Amino acid sequence: MTESPDPALVRRITIKLAITSFLIQAASLYSSEFFNSVFNNRYDSLGLDLVGRLPMVFKPTVFFVFLAAYVLQLAVMLITLRPMFEYLKKGQGYDAARGAAVKLPWRIVLIQTSVWIIGTTGYFAMLGWHTESGIPYSISIALKLGTGLIGALFICVIANIHLLPAKRALAIVDIRQGESDQFARLKSLLIIFASAWLFATHCVYLCFYFINHPASSAAAPYPQLIAWFLWFTLLSLGLGLASRFEHDTQMRFLKGHISRLLDARLGEGGDERVQLLYFDDVGEFAALFNRFMDKFRALIDEIVASALVLSDAVQDLSTSMKEVSSTSNMQAAAVKEVVSTMEDSNTITQSIGKSIPEVARIAVKTRENVDTGQGMVTEMAGKMNEIRKKNTDTISGIRSLTDKIRAIWEIVDIINAIVEQTRIIAFNAALEASTAGEAGKNFRIVAGEIKLLADSTNQSTTEIQSRITEIQKAANSLIVVSEEGTERIRQGYELSDNLSSIFSEILDSAEVSATSSESIGHSIRQQAGAFEQTLLTLKEISRGIDNLVLTQQQTSRTAEALNSMAGKLRSQASQFAVGAGPGQKDDQIGEGVGHVG
Repeated sequence: MTESPDPALVRRITIKLAITSFLIQAASLYSSEFFNSVFNNRYDSLGLDLVGRLPMVFKPTVFFVFLAAYVLQLAVMLITLRPMFEYLKKGQGYDAARGAAVKLPWRIVLIQTSVWIIGTTGYFAMLGWHTESGIPYSISIALKLGTGLIGALFICVIANIHLLPAKRALAIVDIRQGESDQFARLKSLLIIFASAWLFATHCVYLCFYFINHPASSAAAPYPQLIAWFLWFTLLSLGLGLASRFEHDTQMRFLKGHISRLLDARLGEGGDERVQLLYFDDVGEFAALFNRFMDKFRALIDEIVASALVLSDAVQDLSTSMKEVSSTSNMQAAAVKEVVSTMEDSNTITQSIGKSIPEVARIAVKTRENVDTGQGMVTEMAGKMNEIRKKNTDTISGIRSLTDKIRAIWEIVDIINAIVEQTRIIAFNAALEASTAGEAGKNFRIVAGEIKLLADSTNQSTTEIQSRITEIQKAANSLIVVSEEGTERIRQGYELSDNLSSIFSEILDSAEVSATSSESIGHSIRQQAGAFEQTLLTLKEISRGIDNLVLTQQQTSRTAEALNSMAGKLRSQASQFAVGAGPGQKDDQIGEGVGHVG
């Protein structure tokens, strides 16, 4: 990527393209016209010399066609190169600028051949397909295509040479997808084809010329024929040399950059990647070289980092060896203390192992007692449940008795009504007996007895009502007391149930304790065995420490040798130290690096 915009470079390239395009297009057109005028049977029959034929070469119609073709081609070239020029002037649109030069050659060839075909066809059509030179249309169009194609290739090659400074300013270092320059890859074949086409079409025209050459005319212009052959040879040779110069320029640029990489220390403020001038085979090689340099850079960085790590590790190892050597004797003393401690621990472990069976026996006894208590609680809960059912039945019977007492109340009410009726009847009978006088005396006595009976019955029913009321109050009190008793029974039942759950948990804990006691006893026995094995191992360690001291001395000497090797490796790697160029991104390694700034 260019560091700063360069409008002056754009102006220089534009002027060069305009001048060279004009000169090459004019030379190709008027050389063809001059050839047609020199080798022309009609002009020969008219006896025109070379000066007399010059007006036929520079016809106004041909000039205007040439001028229109030149303006059109220059406009297409500038439009095609606009992204590149915009980037060089403003520093914007880098991606579009990269591919502008790739599209230019094909458009030049297309414009040139199209203009030659259209111009020649239009010229013949204007003259009724019979020109003043007498050349057939087929031969003329073949001649113009050959001359136009060779001229177009000349313009493409020269334009690419003019664009080299712009491509250097783009600083392209990779080939992206779709950027393959097929014109550059096929350029040699196109030049050979165009040269062959040019010679073949002009040979066909000369055959036509000599076959139809009138006998009365002057002798055929053999000197001009030789001169024209030399001209075409120089034209083809010049195109080949220009193409070779273009290729050599790219190769010199590539070789110069690689030479600088070999002669200078890399990574000191510059970019070691090779710039691409074309997206052809050479450019593809340069892009592959850049990808190799990216991987090589990563490899060297890893080597340098590994050398530094190795050096640091060796130094740390050497220091550690000294520390380990000084602590080896301390470890030997510590091992003896550990042996003594392990013997004490073994004694304690054996004592614990003897106590574990008693703990297991107590846990089993606890489990049996809890199991018995849980059975008693379950039985008590069943009895309380039966009491609760009996109490519920008693409450139901009291409530049934209360309902029957209410029925007695109804009967007493009926008796009271009868008593009232009886009183009324007795009163009426007494009134009638009084009216009857002496005759109703006995009747009055009977009426009085009936009234006494009614009063007596009334007193009895009142007494009955009082007793029923007392019975109802007693029944209600009994219901309340019975319900309270039922609630107490329910609470007692729930308490028994909770107590049963607690006993179940205690039973589970007792079972776990019994099982754990057995497991602990087994573990203690295993631990005792492990302690004995550990004692043997510690004795082996004590003997191994003596061997370790000897090994550490040997390791210290090896560490010194490794430190010397790491220094040499770091010195060798520093000769190839590479660094990322400005603007490079780490994620471009291995996939073709993007443009650089």
